[in-house]
Amino acid sequence: MAEGILSEEDTKRLYITRAIEKAGWKDCEINMEFTAGRISVDGKGRAHRGDRLKADYFLSYEKHFPLAVVEAKAYDVDVLAGVQQAMEYAKRLDTPFAFASNGHDLIEIDMISGRQRRLMIEEFPSRADLWQRFLDESELPEQYAQIYLYPYNMSDGKTPRYYQRAIINKTVGEVLKGRQRMLIVCATGTGKTYEAFQIIYRLWKSGAKKRILYLADRNALINQTVAQDFAPFGQSMMKYDNNAHDDAHSIYLGIYQQFITMQDGEVRRHYEQFPRDFFDLVIVDECHRGSANLDSQWHDILDYFSSATQIGMTATPKEDEDPDHSNIAYFGKPIYTYSLKQGTEDGFLAPFIIDIPAIDVDQGWIPPEGMTDENDVPIEEEEYTQKDYDKKIALTDRHRVIASYITDFLAEHDMQYAKTIVFCETIQHAREMTLALREANPELCAEDERYVTTIVAQEKMNDTRLEEFTSAQSKYPVIAVTSRLMSTGVDAKTCKLIVLDRSIGSMTEFKQIIGRGTRIQEHYKVDGESESKMYFYIMDFRSNYVKFQDPEFDGEPLDTKVTTPGPDDGEGPRGGDGPSGEGPTTCPNPGGPNNKRVARVNGVEVNITPNMRKWLLENGELVDKPLESYIRDRIRNRYSNLEDFTAQWLQCDDRSSLTRELLLADDWNEGFRDEYGYSVDDFDIICDFGFDVEPPMSRKERMGREPVEHFLAQGGFNDSQQEILRIFLDLYVRSGRESLQGGTAMRALSLPQFSDAGFSAMQVVRMMGGKPVFLKTLSQLEDALYEEE
Repeated sequence: MAEGILSEEDTKRLYITRAIEKAGWKDCEINMEFTAGRISVDGKGRAHRGDRLKADYFLSYEKHFPLAVVEAKAYDVDVLAGVQQAMEYAKRLDTPFAFASNGHDLIEIDMISGRQRRLMIEEFPSRADLWQRFLDESELPEQYAQIYLYPYNMSDGKTPRYYQRAIINKTVGEVLKGRQRMLIVCATGTGKTYEAFQIIYRLWKSGAKKRILYLADRNALINQTVAQDFAPFGQSMMKYDNNAHDDAHSIYLGIYQQFITMQDGEVRRHYEQFPRDFFDLVIVDECHRGSANLDSQWHDILDYFSSATQIGMTATPKEDEDPDHSNIAYFGKPIYTYSLKQGTEDGFLAPFIIDIPAIDVDQGWIPPEGMTDENDVPIEEEEYTQKDYDKKIALTDRHRVIASYITDFLAEHDMQYAKTIVFCETIQHAREMTLALREANPELCAEDERYVTTIVAQEKMNDTRLEEFTSAQSKYPVIAVTSRLMSTGVDAKTCKLIVLDRSIGSMTEFKQIIGRGTRIQEHYKVDGESESKMYFYIMDFRSNYVKFQDPEFDGEPLDTKVTTPGPDDGEGPRGGDGPSGEGPTTCPNPGGPNNKRVARVNGVEVNITPNMRKWLLENGELVDKPLESYIRDRIRNRYSNLEDFTAQWLQCDDRSSLTRELLLADDWNEGFRDEYGYSVDDFDIICDFGFDVEPPMSRKERMGREPVEHFLAQGGFNDSQQEILRIFLDLYVRSGRESLQGGTAMRALSLPQFSDAGFSAMQVVRMMGGKPVFLKTLSQLEDALYEEE
């Protein structure tokens, strides 16, 4: 095979793979996919997966400890063309080395030192060489090398995602280097608890850490962790109970409310039953919930066990202008951040559609003179707007209209049994909304009284209802109405609708609430019926959607003041008692409950005006058509005009890959074919979508253009050669560009069109000047299809 026409795959097989194997690499994954493929939704509500990113080679010293990625290029491509991508993948996959090769040249990039060197492919470094260089440059103590390589627990058959592996390895490495405090930022739904388990497992099993404390702030979170991710710890693990002190276990899980309680007017610090140096590792889940505040009970616990390594984990780090209340100031800058945007782009998190209903009274309502509330108390004559409802005044008819809208929405989308969370201003508001939803769904509530359920502080069935709601196999409850109790830590994988009838002032809480819907559940069964959750809806009655356009929504932590929930709610971060699922009552909130009266009014006409249904793009823009708008922006952001796109198309060696990139994998073969049919070239679909070239040209029209005829007439082809090329043009009209390319073209020679014309496959190749010349001619014919007239 002539080296000048080797494809990338040929180059890998004949040169790069052999060089890697010769260098002694055993743990080598070829074409290793490391993302799931971004999910996009078309105008008909169909979800599509985009292409997964893949590294040509992923080299590991031991399983789950990667050392290098290799980006391959075809033999005749300059090796420098692969350097940037190699470095990008190495950064994403957290490998200390990156390589680019075209089968003869090799460029090595040391990601730790920043050094770069040029080698020949025969000089590919050995596994032992790269490992020793990593040890030398990372400053990892040699005696800890084997601890660093201690295997993961894979008893559940679960393979860590690329960012989880990076977080686990990086955290273990920092612990072994002696770092005392560190922060991990990982978006809701991306597996923080699983990461915590693997970190603890490796450090504990290897003997680097002997006693570990895992802290959360809710019983539900601890129960979920014990039963799921931490289950392999078995008898070595115990859930802390302040009524039965135990120091015989290795791993303790607890909520801070059990470590500090108020009994008979006296503060009891139960954690002091342990020696200060009892724990040598403390992990704080959801550490944005006040763990670093100097005046918080979290901080008391962390201060007492200050000799232990302390790791904070959160989806929403808080950088407060007061450093005494800052996660960043306490734990330090995040050692790894995996954001909501990145998780969505990678396809590990579900995208969402935002439904924005407009309620007339929200724009301003003034009560008539002399109007009284349901208790015959006169209502203050002032203008009430969206921010006032259910805080100063509650309109019963507003609750009913919203309940009817939610009900109609679920029916319209065939989602009457789709898990839904409704967030309300206060506990009282949640209870009133529950009543309104039950009134709007009498038949469904008659089927099962759990169809609509209130989950707020002080409800006795909270733990049971939460467990049922979060179970993918449980049909009920369907609609969970809450205030703040479900805003964080609730693993609701199948939640398809989040309703916001509460004004959310804190960006931290807003991101936590959105995270209730971002988990993906591709295949699950409810009552024997197959279900899938690939995206979700957000229904916003309180104009919270403007936060999506705030850089803080998915940017680096900014200086912010986080407003804690008001004491009138009873569901603040520390609130609740035993039956609420929050743990026993702790030290009382300063100032006591807020008893400010809310006027409740009946008989006010409330209407919802035509709503906006929007899809959120990467830049925070809200658009009407999700997939279509995303693709249009994707094309226009890359090419300023049609001429720029055409120029790159003509220079592109892999037009199929470019098509998949611009049109999100093969989505155009499904959703777009409903609009364009099967006679339009992918080039013309891109032109129409990106640059409004209407009507899009059919392949038959494209074949008949002057550049094609000019190529056939001026190419020096005899009659037989022209006849062969015209047969290929007919195949192009019927099947597309692939008919003119490589292996597809060679296989096409066995079709009856050629034998009917009197040509065998061997004759065609010979008459066209041999295989290399034949394939080059077809490539030139393809180019002619797209040249300007």
